[in-house]
Formats: sequence, C-alpha cells, structure tokens
Amino acid sequence: MYSTTCALIAAVPLLLAFFLMVLFNTSASKSVGISFLLTIILVLFVWKVDLLTTAAYAIYGLLKAVDLLLIVAGAIFLQNTLKSAGLMDVIRSGFKRISPDPRIQAIIIAYLFGAFIEGSAGFGTPAALAAPLLVGLGFPAVAACVVSLISNSTPVPFAAVGTPTLTTISNITSQLEASGVSTDAFTSAVTHKVCFYLGIGGIVVPLLLVAVLALFFGSERKLRSITEMIPFSILAALTFIVPYYLLGTFLGSEFASIIGSIIGMLLTVLAAKFRILVPKYVWHFKNSNTNVEQNLEEVPTKKQFLLAWTPYFSIALLLLVTRVSAFGLKDILKGITININNILGVDGLNFAFPWAYNPGIFPFIFVALITALCCRLSGKRIVQVAKSTGRQMANLTIALVAGVAMVQIMMNSGVNTSGLNSMLSQISQLMVDIVGSAFPYMSPVIGIFGAFVSGSCTVSSTLFGPLQYETAELLSLSTSTIIALQITGGALGNMICINNVVAVTSTTNAPGREGHIIRLCLLPCLIYCAIVWAVYMFAGI
Repeated sequence: MYSTTCALIAAVPLLLAFFLMVLFNTSASKSVGISFLLTIILVLFVWKVDLLTTAAYAIYGLLKAVDLLLIVAGAIFLQNTLKSAGLMDVIRSGFKRISPDPRIQAIIIAYLFGAFIEGSAGFGTPAALAAPLLVGLGFPAVAACVVSLISNSTPVPFAAVGTPTLTTISNITSQLEASGVSTDAFTSAVTHKVCFYLGIGGIVVPLLLVAVLALFFGSERKLRSITEMIPFSILAALTFIVPYYLLGTFLGSEFASIIGSIIGMLLTVLAAKFRILVPKYVWHFKNSNTNVEQNLEEVPTKKQFLLAWTPYFSIALLLLVTRVSAFGLKDILKGITININNILGVDGLNFAFPWAYNPGIFPFIFVALITALCCRLSGKRIVQVAKSTGRQMANLTIALVAGVAMVQIMMNSGVNTSGLNSMLSQISQLMVDIVGSAFPYMSPVIGIFGAFVSGSCTVSSTLFGPLQYETAELLSLSTSTIIALQITGGALGNMICINNVVAVTSTTNAPGREGHIIRLCLLPCLIYCAIVWAVYMFAGI
C-alpha cells in the first residue's frame, strides 16, 4: 500500500541527515547515525516490522560494510606506509622538475597524479596530497585547493580499485536478484556508462583547471593564457580518458582510474618534457617573483624513484592477474569465503565474504607490509601507521556502517504487518509522481547532493542507489543508466563536498576559506553536470 503521507515519513531519515550536515555542520558519522536510529524507530512502530527481522537486516548491513571498509583501510594503510617510509617525498620531488609553468604542474599533479592516488586509495586522499604539493611549488593555498578539488571528479567512481561503484551495486544485490538481473552483467553495464558519461565530460577538466588559475589567480593575458593551453589540456585529458574508458569497459571498474592514470601520467610527462604542445610563454601567478628559483630538494636517485613507484606498479600488476579471468586466479580467490547463513534465523538472509578476493587485504595490506620490510620500518613505526589509519577511518566507519545498515532496513521494510510498501518504495513512488520521465536529469543531481552532504561518492550511492534503482523500475527506465548517473553525480559532488574542502584547507594552512573555495568549485561542477546531461540526452545510453 502506498500513501503520500507514508512516503513523506519514509523520507524523513534521509532529509534529516541532509539538514544536520548542511544547516548544522554536523559530521557525516553523527548525521547518518542519528538517521539510522530514526529509521529503526519508524520501521518498528510505523511499518511494524518485527524486532528480530529489523536486527537481522541491520547486522547484514554491518557485514556488507565491513567488506567495504577493509578495502578503504587497506588503501589508506598503504598510503600511510609510503609516507612513513619517505617514498611519497621522492615521488613529489620528481614532479617538481617537470615544468616551471603552474598550469602544466596543475594538470600533471592535481589531475593525473591525483587520479592515480584516487584509483589506489581514494576517500579524500588525492586532494589532501596534491594540494600541499602544489603549495610547495609556489601555488597560493586557495588555488592549490581549488584545482585539487576540481580534479577529484573523473576518477572517483573507481577509487580504491572500484570501491564506490562496487559498493553501490553490492547494496542493491537483493533488488537485482528480485528483478532477475545478473550482478556481473549489471556491473559491466554500469561501469561502461559511468566511463562514458565522465569520460566525455572529463576531457574539459584540465582546461577548467587552467581557466580557474588564469581568471582568478592571474593578473594579465587571462584569455590568452587559457586559449594557448587548449592543445596541451586536451592532449593530457585524452591520454587519461581513452585508457580510462577502454579499461573500465573491457576489464572492469578496478582498473579504469589506477591504470588509466599511470598511462596518462607517463604520456603527459613525456609531452611536457619534450615540450609537445607546450606554450612558449610561461605563465605565473600575480605578484609572484619569477626571478626566484623554486626551492627544490636534492634530486633523488633512479634507485629511489624505482623503489618509490614499485608498490604502485605491484598493485596494478596484482590486480590485473587476480581480476582478469584469463589468468585463472579470479574464481579461485572468489571461492574462498566466510559464510553466514540465515542471520538471526531469518530464512534466506545469507552473507558470503570472499576475503581472499578483497583488495584491501590483497594486494593493499600485503604490498604495504612488504614495502615496510623492504624500507626497514620498525615494528613500532608500523604500529604507528596502523593507529594513524585507524584514526582516519573512524568517522567514515560510522557513516558507512550506519548508512549501509539503514538502507538495508529501508529496502526490506516491506516485510511487515502494516500492509505498507517498503520505505524505499514509498519514496520512489513519490518521486515518480513529482518528477516523472524527467527523472534521469534529476538523478546525477541527487548524487551530487549526496556527496556534498556526506563527503563521499560511496556514502552518497549507499544512501540513494537503492532508491534510484527502485524509481527507475517504476518509471520503466534503464536501471543501469540511472545507477550510472547516480554514481556520476556522486563523483562530481566530490568537487564541493564539505569533508574534502575541510581536508585540503587543513593541509594547506588555509582555514576559513572553505566558503570561497566551494564557490570557485561550484561552476566547474555545474558545467561538468551539464555535459553529463547533454551526453545522456544525445547519446541515448
């Protein structure tokens, strides 16, 4: 049974999370946690689902979140290990010597290196690493923050080897099974469409970086400073976007960002080194002293460079051999599982954890520990790295666990004695009544909104993915298209999400400038979204 009143009541937990984060500046963990508790109250007393069933689906959501959190923890642990071993300093030092032009530095470091960090770690790490590196090169703090945030968009759906995309689909597996849809086929379709939407729009991202720098941080030749960079910007974009699209479409969500960015970095660095399509004029920030040499550290040796990059190349190789079926390891690893059947006695509510296939365990933690041994990090240092990782994970853990559990309860609240449709079904029907066939244009906006308030594409899609899927079914729209648009919007929302903005300002000593930074990032976000709309409209996928 559907009613507008019940639909509005069902929407309260999601709206509450939004208002707590936006109007009262409450953290994502507290906001989603409070919404989770409210969902339980509504399910028990309005939808009249029995306590045991409610608890069972909450536990099921917790187990699904643990699987995802291991990926994030492994990625951050690897990143912290490299920093503790001094390998990140070696990587940064190499980037400083590629070009004296801040426009090219922004493209290589914020756009391409940031995409690589996003593909391997994700969750706000790229902007937090790229921004201070750019400040070290002489960028004003606000400029470094803005270009780092704008760049953190195209690679986001495939962060930490595909976590946002895989999380979204993992959270709707019961809906896919009910619709008789193959999870693998659906994953492939969604990945292809995300690559298509973000890939075409992503071609303009390097030029957007140049435009922001020239218009807001330059003093002269503003228009020419943009137009003369068009050839190099497009070249840099294509070196990443083309492999990004092909890898995502034919190999899967694990590879698009991490390997695509490696290819893009190598080709773009070579182009910059050999001055291919590089403008003769070297642009500078206003009020900068062009006669002062940049403060460069001692040049690392080739051995140091090789050691610094070996963990990343090892991860790319291990992912390749364990994710491509032709090597024969994929099915073996996926078959090694921990199974929990009939959770709390609820018949058919089963959870399978393929721990050997979890990239957080292998290769992230595995490679991190091998790297620590090779760099002779002491046991005490490794423990410190683990503690630091735990502190970084704290807020995300609460938000993701509460978010996944809340959505699972909302999805399955139709098993009740009240006769009401599930909470998500109620909300979906309300959205159908309000928006109708124009829903695909609203879909990425919902994704942007979710990422803005939660600070994560993963959390955005966790909260709204099942809702969008159900709405698509009610409207007889392509469910893979709508989910792809949701993930795409979640990626674009990373440009302006509060958590990322706070992270970059804290690493660049620019506190208090968050509002100004969001305003500078908002127009590029809207431009990218408009391109996605156009791609959907004219491409028909």
